[in-house]
Order: sequence, then structure tokens, then C-alpha cells
Amino acid sequence: MKHVNLTMTTTLIRRANMTKRTLSAIWGAGLACLLLSAGTMSAEIQAHTLTVDIDNIQVQTGALMVELYANAEDYAAGHNPSASMIKPVTKTEHRLVFSDLADGQYAVKVFHDENGNHSLDTNMLGVPSEGYGFSNNAGSFGPASFKDASFSLQADAQITIHIR
Repeated sequence: MKHVNLTMTTTLIRRANMTKRTLSAIWGAGLACLLLSAGTMSAEIQAHTLTVDIDNIQVQTGALMVELYANAEDYAAGHNPSASMIKPVTKTEHRLVFSDLADGQYAVKVFHDENGNHSLDTNMLGVPSEGYGFSNNAGSFGPASFKDASFSLQADAQITIHIR
């Protein structure tokens, strides 16, 4: 009889340990799901909208070529913008909206491609013959550096760029 009770006790202990492991695994999986969903919620909370108002457009033809950069290297090279838009020009002011942006430093470049050749035309001295501008309205004497044009985005924001 003692042998039977010992066997039953051992079986019950094994089952209890399996139940503990199962509950522990379920609890761990639940915790992992909770942490993942919290990470997703925080990522959603950090998704910001940048509204860019562009004014002082002199000619109502062509398109605005707008690029948003998140680092100085890409900005200087004019490659790999974080986002870009082409907006046909139909009036002297336009509003563009960039969505789902993470916290960070950004800078905007814009030029008015009046003739549709997808490049900023310049005269013989290299001075732009089409309108252009930068965030912070930087670059009074030539192209603006990332440092001068950049701004911190930590929440939804609105900026205005005056075309020159």
C-alpha cells in the first residue's frame, strides 16, 4: 500500500510541476504579448505629423519638389530622403503633410521646378533661376547646411518655408 501511495504521490507531484511549468509558460507568453503591444503603442505615440506650408510662389506652373531628411549626410548629398513629395503648383501657397514620423532631427529642402525637368536650374554663375527654400528659412547666402535647416520633431509640428 505504501508503494502505491508513493507512486500516486510522485505522479501528483509531476503533474503539479507540469501545471506550474504550463502556467509559467502561459504567463510568460502573456507578459511577452503585453510588452510587445506596449512597444507598438509607444511607437504609435511617437508617430508625428509635420505640416509644411510653402508660400511666396511666384509662378503658378510646374511642381514643388520637397524632400525631408533625417541626417546631415543624406541631406548634404541630396540622397535617401526620409520622405518626399511632388506637388503641382496651382497657387501662390501650398500645404503638404508628412505623416508617421519618428522623434528626431529633420530638415526640409524644396525647389520649384517651373519647367518640369526635375532639377533646380541655375544661371551661368550657378545662382538658382527657379525658386527654392529650406526649413527654418535658412541659407540666406547659398544652400543651407543641415545644422541651419534642421529642427527637432518631438510632437506634431507646422513649419513655413518662404520660396526665394
